[in-house]
Amino acid sequence: MNQESNNSFASKVLLRQSIGSVRLVIALFTVTAAVTKLLYDRFLPNLNDLNEVRWAIICLGIVFFAITFLRYKRGLIVTYFSFFLYSCTLLYVIAFTLINQFDPNAVTILILVVGASSVIINSLFYYGIQSILIILAAQFALAGSDLGNTNLIAFLNLVLALGVFGIVVVVRLKLIESVKNSHSNLEKLNVLSIVANKSGEIIFVSPSVKSLLGYEPQELVKDGWWNVQNLQNGWIHRDYILNYPNIVPKEIATMETSVVNKEGKLMWFNWTNSMLPNGNYMGLALDITKYKIN
Repeated sequence: MNQESNNSFASKVLLRQSIGSVRLVIALFTVTAAVTKLLYDRFLPNLNDLNEVRWAIICLGIVFFAITFLRYKRGLIVTYFSFFLYSCTLLYVIAFTLINQFDPNAVTILILVVGASSVIINSLFYYGIQSILIILAAQFALAGSDLGNTNLIAFLNLVLALGVFGIVVVVRLKLIESVKNSHSNLEKLNVLSIVANKSGEIIFVSPSVKSLLGYEPQELVKDGWWNVQNLQNGWIHRDYILNYPNIVPKEIATMETSVVNKEGKLMWFNWTNSMLPNGNYMGLALDITKYKIN
């Protein structure tokens, strides 16, 4: 998600995703919640439910989906709204499971919600708090209760799922950390990276462009790079992107270019260009100015 407050509680907990991904997740959540509710009412009428709460959460999902199309402070609103919606959903599903004394069908819904948390929660600490909350609520509700074998097995499956999804969170966060470390190493090597989509629009410029060329990354996205006269020939020509989809011609796979940075200094770069799985062009450039000048 695109957050505007990097130090906030919610932005630390929630995994950043594109707004398109957020809309897809919300749509799937809302439709799945509504369909599941209707199916449970039809085929499992014996289960106790908090009908008003369930439909209120579904309505919140619809409102949330609509809000993602508003641009005013969208990053901040989406971050906190998603955190609020997930918290309400989690508390509701815990209550739904407890009042049905760990009926396997109720536990299935809770396991699905916990599974979803393993890909949206960006903190092992807060995932642990969530798991402890579920276990404590279960112990409080089950004190003195006599669960049948089926319900007891469902409870044990929930505990097992918490552990398995916890491992998923650990692995995912380690992968994220390794990517961050790789990015940090690239920054130290004065490496510049650029990604352009099939339409020739620049969709990513690494932050290192600030120290190397003096430009802010946001200045160079979309048509920004192509519109700066000093940079137009600093990477591959835009025609290659438009005329050679899904292929990187040999003559541009590796190349050297020179540009004049924002301060008027001549810079030399050695480029390695490649094609990403989604068809976007990616260029990685190493600053070789000191070897050329000397």
